[in-house]
Formats: sequence, structure tokens, C-alpha cells
Amino acid sequence: MKILMYSKALYSSWLYYNADRILFDAGEGASSVLGNKAFAIKRVFLSHGHADHIAGLVSLVNIRNNAMGDKEKELIVYYPKDNYLVSEMMSFLGRTNRRLNYDLVWVPLDPGDRVELLSGQMPRYIETFPTVHVHNETSLGYSIVEVRHRLRSELSGASQEEIIHLVREKGKEAVTATYHQRLFSYGGDSVAIKPSYIEGTEVLCHDTTFLDEQDRKEYKHATLAEAIATARAAGVKKELICFHISSRYKTKLKEIAAASGHYEGLDFKVTLVPPGRIFAID
Repeated sequence: MKILMYSKALYSSWLYYNADRILFDAGEGASSVLGNKAFAIKRVFLSHGHADHIAGLVSLVNIRNNAMGDKEKELIVYYPKDNYLVSEMMSFLGRTNRRLNYDLVWVPLDPGDRVELLSGQMPRYIETFPTVHVHNETSLGYSIVEVRHRLRSELSGASQEEIIHLVREKGKEAVTATYHQRLFSYGGDSVAIKPSYIEGTEVLCHDTTFLDEQDRKEYKHATLAEAIATARAAGVKKELICFHISSRYKTKLKEIAAASGHYEGLDFKVTLVPPGRIFAID
């Protein structure tokens, strides 16, 4: 899993998920940093309509139409249904880009919707879940989910010969069970995500605007303690990525870097993304 991201609260936030060529949110400067990768993006998933998460769509749409690259590959933008700020951006881009060389498709989503990413033996899809940011605007989080297969639990003690015999007699379906594994979950700007929405995810990217609870004046962002508690309750398997950290903590950058991953009693790594810095995760 390769991720390239940038987050500076109030200014710009975006995350590029390389494996499926997905851009989660599109803050200002995303296309400039991504360069030719802007042409590789298949889908954009917007968490909400605030400018620091959608302003980069203007340059992304324009670059894909005018720069050197594949100018005929469609771009699909998914967004929370009935989000009025995203609707305003759609209208603006429609007025200012009347001669696009590619199809720009807008798809509204509700909580619980699925978007197919990959078909085949191990298909993947996006699963949406509701988030809470501000009271008058709909917002969504997204999980990338992979459909996997494993040996049926009742056959855990069976010998290899017995399993081979069952496969020959009844087929692979007789010995395997299908399950859906969340690979990556992205919450955008939000208060603490409900753990059941992201249960068992391997990697969680969670709002962590405030490192200290006393700095929060309004309940529309999460704290470091809340992000860790959410990840623990959800049973995150590998890593918690804490992003959207307030720039007020810039002087603590060295402390943030030193603390990343070192939290006793946790079964997952904790990575704090420094505000205002392009950050890569492998």
C-alpha cells in the first residue's frame, strides 16, 4: 500500500491511494504535487464540500484537459449526496470547462453505498459510511474493501488429504468461506468515527486536528486521544494515520515525528502526519 498525502488544516487536504489510483479529497495543490500521476487518477472521492478539500478540483480538471498526458480518460468524482457546496463546484466547473476532451462524471453517494473498483477472483469495492463534521452539511467516509477466501473454520483440523478429497468431490466452495476485509478507511474531517463503520480495517486515516483536548473549542474535529480510542475499538490491524493536525502544533514537529508509532499497549502503529508537509507512507 502506497499513499501520498498532504494536510494542513484550513488550507488543503488530499490523499492519493496508489494501488487503486484514487484521490481522496482534492485540496489545493494536489495536482501540482502529483504531476503526471494526475492523469493516472481514475476516481476522486470527496468527504465533504469545504474549500480546503475540493478547491484542487479546479486545477485537476484543467490539467487533465491541457497538459501532456492521456486527455481522453474519464474522471469520476464521487461525493456525498445533497452536499450543496459540491453542487456549487460542479456548476462552476461546468461553466468554465465547456470543452473537455474527456468525460467528467459526478456521482452522488449515500451512506452504505458501494462502488466497484476491481472485479475478478479478489474483487475490491468502496464502501461508504456516514461521518459528522458540521451540522448543516452531509459528509462521508470511505473504506476500500477486498473480497477474500479462507478455509472454513470447521475444517481447521482437517488433513490435507481430507481437504483435497472434499475439493474433488464437491468443489472449492465446499472448503472455503468468503469474507470482506477492509484494507483502508478514510474519514475526512470529522469527530470520532463510529467504530462499527470501520471494524477490522487494516489501516485507518482519522482526523486528529487537536493533539490536546483543551485546544478544541467546537465539536467538529477529533483529538489524538479520540482517534486512538476509535482505532482500538474498531480493531485496526496495522496502522492509524493521524492527519489534519492543526498548524498550531508546528513547533512540535520533531516531537510528533519521534512519537509516531510508539504508543504502549496498542496492536497497531500510530503515524502522525506533520501539518503542511508532503508525506509518503509505504
